[in-house]
Amino acid sequence: MTLIAIVLLLSVALIFSPLGLGGGVLYVPILHYLLDWEMQEALTGSLSLILMVALGSSFAHSKSGYADNKVSNIGRITAIPAAIIGTILSGILIDLVGDIVIKILATMIIVYVIERTITKMRTETVEIEKQIDISEKKQQYQFGTAFAGLSSGLLGIGGGAILVTLNRSLLKMDAHKAAGTSYLIVLTIVPVALLSHILLDGVTGDIYDKIGLLGIIIIPTLVLLCSYFGAKYAIKNISKNMVTIVFLCAISVSLIRYTIDFIQ
Repeated sequence: MTLIAIVLLLSVALIFSPLGLGGGVLYVPILHYLLDWEMQEALTGSLSLILMVALGSSFAHSKSGYADNKVSNIGRITAIPAAIIGTILSGILIDLVGDIVIKILATMIIVYVIERTITKMRTETVEIEKQIDISEKKQQYQFGTAFAGLSSGLLGIGGGAILVTLNRSLLKMDAHKAAGTSYLIVLTIVPVALLSHILLDGVTGDIYDKIGLLGIIIIPTLVLLCSYFGAKYAIKNISKNMVTIVFLCAISVSLIRYTIDFIQ
């Protein structure tokens, strides 16, 4: 089961790297359900892997010119403090009502992202939209990035699903640029959320006992390499429409898994 989980973790990094997603919507279920990690451990482990995906993928997108630094700098202003608040809320909610609240919130976010993405695809079939300057939508954008930061700390995700949807729906970016800009913001959200979890949850020692020093070094390194080469290949060889379709399929898998858990 451990080997299967490792293959799945690397596959998520490879597939998600061109999408603007860190893979947290699948990393958490893999660590929680397949490896039987406690939810707090799964959140911390997920954020560690998301950071590697964001590093590799952002480098590949930036080199290809698919990242907007101006937009990302504006988004980070509200995303970073919101990530800290989300981490604090995560610990409080899990202690009070258990991890079911985390799963419910994650499901709600996934449903919203799917709806927004499908709506965006339908719009693009009618007309080609020009990207909107961030100055016209600054307040709305920062509200959205704050929600992404809050979700990152609360749910152990990078917030990429929210950020990509925000970039595409609000600023009318194409799929590749929306992904690259998302990763730039994720690169500042995730370290804050990860550090907050490490300091507040106290599960680092438990994770070390489960996978050891080699696991802590080797698995994130492999995830980093998979994300870089996956994004680099996809940017050159996969169409923007196909990236959007894969994006929908990827987050739908996580929705199905959470739904099964609710039924059981």
